[in-house]
Amino acid sequence: MSAGAQEEFLFCEGDEARLGLPLPEDPLLRDIGEEWGLPVGQRVRVMFRGGESFRELTGRLEVAVAPELPLNHHRALRLRVAGYEFANTAISECVVVTEG
Repeated sequence: MSAGAQEEFLFCEGDEARLGLPLPEDPLLRDIGEEWGLPVGQRVRVMFRGGESFRELTGRLEVAVAPELPLNHHRALRLRVAGYEFANTAISECVVVTEG
């Protein structure tokens, strides 16, 4: 793992601590999504501003790097969809994709 890149989080809610990526229903993900106004943990279609490698991606919206606490939407948030990592500031539009 390179310096500054965090791939795992430590969760200590309840009786057991768990190391790994957050579960979609984790309260931390809910709080991050609310602070930045993004559907973190859901399947989305993301359209990007000009200058990005992709025009759009579809997949589960994940937090790539844990944000500093306290949460502050004025700071950039590192996200990932389908293995592609980007900052929230690169998003022009993000919509939830329903299955079916």
